[in-house]
Amino acid sequence: MLRYVYSLAVIAAAADAFQTPALNGLVGARMAAEPAQISRKDLLTTAAGVAVVAMPAVAGAASLDPNTGFPVNGGSREKLCGGSASAGCQPMTQAASILDKQKTVLAGKITVAANKVPVLTAAVEKMKTGKKPKMDRDYVLRYSALYLTTLVDAMEQYCLRDANGAKAAGGAGLPKFKETLKPATASSLYSYVDAVKTEISSVSAAAKSGDFDGVTKAAAAIKSAADSFISTANPPIVFN
Repeated sequence: MLRYVYSLAVIAAAADAFQTPALNGLVGARMAAEPAQISRKDLLTTAAGVAVVAMPAVAGAASLDPNTGFPVNGGSREKLCGGSASAGCQPMTQAASILDKQKTVLAGKITVAANKVPVLTAAVEKMKTGKKPKMDRDYVLRYSALYLTTLVDAMEQYCLRDANGAKAAGGAGLPKFKETLKPATASSLYSYVDAVKTEISSVSAAAKSGDFDGVTKAAAAIKSAADSFISTANPPIVFN
């Protein structure tokens, strides 16, 4: 008997928890429309209209199409997506190509790898301390293989897309044949790649010879070249 009463209480509590205003409205609309059927399109259209109407007006922003939620083309161009958020630009309207998205990802990889260089320099500086400073050659070489090789690869991939444009990006996620593309060296940015490659060799040579200052100097040059690469490339900013 007690188990039966407990089950009824649980069912009643669950039913009460689902009595939300939104659900009540939908259920009420469904009951009122019987025997007619309410389509999913009708519900989405109603919800979109409510969302657009409820959106607060932003000073200087472009007016929105109540059917799509996107800025209409009737306003001034500076109020559409030609500028920044302060000009009324909505991030969701920033249509990005596959090429732009790939460049953005590669630029992120380059930035992350470049920002990890101070980890190497700090570790080398710590190796210099103590009565008998000792270069941890294996640490430096492992670091170079893990992070500096990744940095060069991302820079070369970016140069490939810079030299070939959308051809290098491919379509529908399918890569193009390399023989139909210009080499990455055709990009004006490749000089930074050469600089990084040279300094990576300097890092390895200095680590093997126990030259602390040589490692830190080459590492600093790598970070400088990578930062200059990003600054010169001016990669696209993608919101979607």
